[in-house]
Amino acid sequence: MTNSSTDIDTDRDTDGGTDAGAETRSDGSVPNSNSPAGTDAPSRGGPFERKVQLPGGSTFAISLPKAWALEQDLEAGMSMYLYSHRDRLVVAPVPLDGGDRSTRIDAAAVDPQTIPQRVEAAYTAGCDRIRVANGDELDDAVRRTITRSIGTLVGVEIHGETDREIVARNVLDAGDVSLPQTVAQIRQLALEMHEEALEAVRTDDDALARRVIDRDDDVDRLFAFVSRGFHRGLEDVHEINRLDADRTAAFCNYRKARQLERIADHAEEIASVADRQSDAPDEALADRLEAVAADAREVVSLAFAGDVDRAVATESAVRNEVATLDRTLYGSDDPDAYLYGSVLESIRRTAAYGVNVTDATVEAASRDSSSD
Repeated sequence: MTNSSTDIDTDRDTDGGTDAGAETRSDGSVPNSNSPAGTDAPSRGGPFERKVQLPGGSTFAISLPKAWALEQDLEAGMSMYLYSHRDRLVVAPVPLDGGDRSTRIDAAAVDPQTIPQRVEAAYTAGCDRIRVANGDELDDAVRRTITRSIGTLVGVEIHGETDREIVARNVLDAGDVSLPQTVAQIRQLALEMHEEALEAVRTDDDALARRVIDRDDDVDRLFAFVSRGFHRGLEDVHEINRLDADRTAAFCNYRKARQLERIADHAEEIASVADRQSDAPDEALADRLEAVAADAREVVSLAFAGDVDRAVATESAVRNEVATLDRTLYGSDDPDAYLYGSVLESIRRTAAYGVNVTDATVEAASRDSSSD
């Protein structure tokens, strides 16, 4: 049997255009087997069932109800583009060519201080070319902030810069990267930051604390990259294929990366205490803080390993220990007790974010099991 092409046409009376013995309407279409009796046409959004036909012996065809096709702005003679993607076929009236997405930010029409944030938002949304126009309205300090912001984005570089505009372009091929590997990198960074932040507090090491705080920018960059891949994959089947994932897997990676980014933020918060405390905590308190922080990180590690029961049990133990320590600090005369209270809150949240990772892990495992 040959399969030289696949045609998708609106319903009309043609030889072999409908299945023998199938009920037909006056327009020649076949009723939707999933629609209630008496329904004239499938709903605008579908889904509806059609049968692949072989009208001429060498060409497969699928007929579409005329009323529905017209609602989708389809016309006889239009070309349709078909793409295979994992376990489904994607049909579109225009080619999903994965072309460049461009956006323009008018520096004269917005608050200049918001432009770096707008650039990052455009990057996360999947834009390949970001143009900041009317750049002559910007002072030198703001321009430097914008170019530094662009320089922090993974795979993006300044393509051109004049007095009038700044143009940034994506130069990274999605096929050269992996969302799971990027998430693994974020995980390593976030947990290292968390451990070093506690060490900075314990030893009152301002230099170590500063290094932890600076590394938060690295986590933010990687998380923005994961967000970009996820958002691009929602719109572009080619992009998600190049990332070697499907949309559900990309969403799972995004959710995990979001929790890790929050853990890194709390590591930064803990590190900031080293700079604000009057002195290092006493040894007994430092030991307890370090122990419960290690348990919080263990929750994250267990979550990524898929050991849900132990992750949840460990998180519960962390919450109980944090509550006990918090009560101890409340009755303490330590001038830095309120700072250590904030450390405890960050530790508690770290464990909670680890449990959030288990949710994504369990859902992914459930999808994998249902597809077997």
